[in-house]
Amino acid sequence: MPPQTQGRGRRRTGNHDDANEQHRRRQSRRDIESDDSEVSGDDQDQDGDGDLHMERAGDGTEDQLVKKLVRYALACEYARIPIRRDGIRDKVLGNNSRSFRRVFEDAQLQLRKVFGMEMVELPVKEKRTLKEKQKANARKAASTTASSRQYILVSTLPPEFKSQAIIAPSRIPSTPEEAAYVGFYTMVISLIALNGGELSDTKLRRYLARLNASQNLPMDKTDNVLQKIVRQGYVDKVVEKSEGDEDAVTWCIGSRGRVEVPPESIAAVVTRVWGESPDDFGKKLHRSLGIQDPRQLQADDGIPEEEE
Repeated sequence: MPPQTQGRGRRRTGNHDDANEQHRRRQSRRDIESDDSEVSGDDQDQDGDGDLHMERAGDGTEDQLVKKLVRYALACEYARIPIRRDGIRDKVLGNNSRSFRRVFEDAQLQLRKVFGMEMVELPVKEKRTLKEKQKANARKAASTTASSRQYILVSTLPPEFKSQAIIAPSRIPSTPEEAAYVGFYTMVISLIALNGGELSDTKLRRYLARLNASQNLPMDKTDNVLQKIVRQGYVDKVVEKSEGDEDAVTWCIGSRGRVEVPPESIAAVVTRVWGESPDDFGKKLHRSLGIQDPRQLQADDGIPEEEE
């Protein structure tokens, strides 16, 4: 082949190779861009799914905390010990203390809907002795709000459902013992309330002797039962120490007793025990317990009475 022809052939071959090389480069660029777009799309999908998974995990974690708080509240009420806010943070929330309000409100909804109960904050324990009152006055100067940070479970059932047939005494340790125990602390709280909110130890012992409490209590000795109702917050035993003389012991209504056995319940118990009562018995009883007459409440609220 002539040299000129060979040169043209080589030039054509070289140009063809260059075109193929450029085409391969363009194709590789398109493939890389396509791969990048697919990868970025996959990453976005994964990120989106990750957010969803995190949200679902968060919701699941909060649901578990709500169930845990409900179980904790039921266990505390079963043992008749207060549901402490610090206990909720330590035993229920753990590292999720910022979710206290949401978890507490959701647990309240579950307790009302499923169990017919709700958590109610206990009133602040009253200061009885002179030293306690001095400390309380000092604290009031430092802070304006007072909270017990303790709760108990109370029933949310309507009054027509709060009957013995529906809400019977617990079977643990036994129904007779539980009924006797409830009756005993209700009676002690009623005696204290009818004596102006305070009852000396001498008077209480006299009342218990008249009732033959030492023979009629099936669960334990009278002193042991009194210690139990003090420990569970139904009553407070106030001891005023004095030099030379015997210590003055006074019994008062405790925080749990004020919530579980309100004046209206005391009035119902007294009316049931009294039997046939005179006409003015209800007014005197309400006055002794500090219960305002429903008619007076309507007059104060400006609500007229319905004509019969």
